[in-house]
Amino acid sequence: MNENMSMIESMRKKVMILSICMWAIPLAIVILSAVMTISSRNIDFGPLALFGGFFGSVVFVAIFHFAVYRKKLNEYRNFYKTHYVYEMVRQVIPDAIYQPEYGFPSQQISQTGLMQMGNIYKSEDYIRGTYNNVAFERSDILIQNETNDSEGHSSTTTYLRGRWMIFESNKNFEADLQIIQQGFGYARKRTSIFTKKAERRHAFKTEDAMFNKMFKCLCQNEVEAFYLLTPGLMQGLMQLASQSDGKIMIGFVDNQLHVAINSRKDHLEPPIYHSPNNDDIMQVQREINAVTSFVEGLNLDRQIFK
Repeated sequence: MNENMSMIESMRKKVMILSICMWAIPLAIVILSAVMTISSRNIDFGPLALFGGFFGSVVFVAIFHFAVYRKKLNEYRNFYKTHYVYEMVRQVIPDAIYQPEYGFPSQQISQTGLMQMGNIYKSEDYIRGTYNNVAFERSDILIQNETNDSEGHSSTTTYLRGRWMIFESNKNFEADLQIIQQGFGYARKRTSIFTKKAERRHAFKTEDAMFNKMFKCLCQNEVEAFYLLTPGLMQGLMQLASQSDGKIMIGFVDNQLHVAINSRKDHLEPPIYHSPNNDDIMQVQREINAVTSFVEGLNLDRQIFK
């Protein structure tokens, strides 16, 4: 582990130096161009020098980023994740498999019918394994929608930026139960009259007023929905939501429990401008706990899910 940390630190410093150079050199070029413009007595040369400085800076950053910086950054990211993050994950989940560059295919998330999908999708940091006899998968996910107005201006709306977890069950859920925390946006609720009747969900309330205040529940089969929504599960979900770093949505689909957490950030990314420290360790621990806390908090190893 110490040998790996030495390599991580060496790679980090190289990336940090490249990052500083990537912005310091263009800044120096722009400043020099501005000085030449101010000091020049030639009316034509001054603006030309300033334009040349800006143009040269843009070209330099683009070439340097794609030809040098990005390659070294990716090498550092992959080494950090496969030797530092993976080691910590396996200490808690010994059978875990970690694939940093892989994620859930967009079709897999779309088919759940739980999220609006937009037109931009990215997923990485895939982990699968077993905890307390519950098989799981998790991945970082980014879902966005880019639109253009009549004047050609584009705008991007982020639907989800965070983690998506899937927990396996031997039971096939008929309720198509969806539970959405207040503040979690862009969930696909399928309550419209234009949705096929066989696929349509409807809203309902539980007997727990506090739970109803925090979450909105939708389902197709209300009888099984109440069978799944035990007092223990509702209490566990409220506690998990209060401790989470983002708003939560969960869905019981077929034989899987899907959990989306909109934390609005990328996870498991290595530090560049400082050595890995306790905060970075805690970040990895939070990602591990995101899985283990749901298994334990919702008692997913109970017979009800078997």
